[in-house]
Amino acid sequence: MRPPDCSDQEPIQTSGSYRAWRLGRDRAAVADLAWYSHTGHGQEEPHRLLPFTEPSIALRRRFDAKGMTSDWNFVIFRAQPDGGAYAPGYGEELFALRLAPEAMETGLGLSMRDHMDQDCHLPQRLQHSFDAAARLADAGHFLSAWQTMLGVLDELSDNVEIDRIGQAATLARRSPGMLGPAELADQAGLSARHMRRGFVDRLGLSPRAIVRRQRLTAAMLSAERDAHPDWADIAFAHRFSDQAHMIRECQALMGQTPGEWHRQRRRMAVSFNS
Repeated sequence: MRPPDCSDQEPIQTSGSYRAWRLGRDRAAVADLAWYSHTGHGQEEPHRLLPFTEPSIALRRRFDAKGMTSDWNFVIFRAQPDGGAYAPGYGEELFALRLAPEAMETGLGLSMRDHMDQDCHLPQRLQHSFDAAARLADAGHFLSAWQTMLGVLDELSDNVEIDRIGQAATLARRSPGMLGPAELADQAGLSARHMRRGFVDRLGLSPRAIVRRQRLTAAMLSAERDAHPDWADIAFAHRFSDQAHMIRECQALMGQTPGEWHRQRRRMAVSFNS
């Protein structure tokens, strides 16, 4: 399974049946990642989630043991800035697009702050925009529906207005953890106080909280490329002061050391793909 319009043939993230691809076009930062997950009947697949600060819009299909669709719906999956776990039910397939938090309000009329605590169905006022995708899903053409969802976001991106707070948030997302709050404020032409107030009001988290989580997630995703990561090199590459600093951050945000999380996620991936 490969989504439409991706700049990379190979996924940039892999965990079990989960695959994520970077989108190939700049669509005013409404969506930057396409991801897919498929859980069959007979094999449990609990996902160990890293911290992430972006909600996603997904077409969720449920199917029976014969592969026939039993139901489907649109879902907005919440951001999970403290990581955690997600246990999909048997027979669940997800076709998703990760949203840019700073573009949600003007592009989709959605508040990032409202999508931090729970998943929800697509709001009524957005359903008309997704009618074409819904018709394709009804006919069983889920990959085409995914493509159409992307087209909807393209059209809605015309409404996006990115101010300086949004510019700072975009910089943070596109250079995960590599720019600190002071650097973000400087590059966006903001005072530190103004930027902090804007992030909390619009995104529900301070710049420091977002940068910490993005940096740790980027480091852990980098580690997943190797069965035996060089943690000191990874810490240096992701601007931790040293390996001990990265370990403390991981324990503070996720309750475990990087090595413990790496073993759990890798064990699940190997088990699923063997």
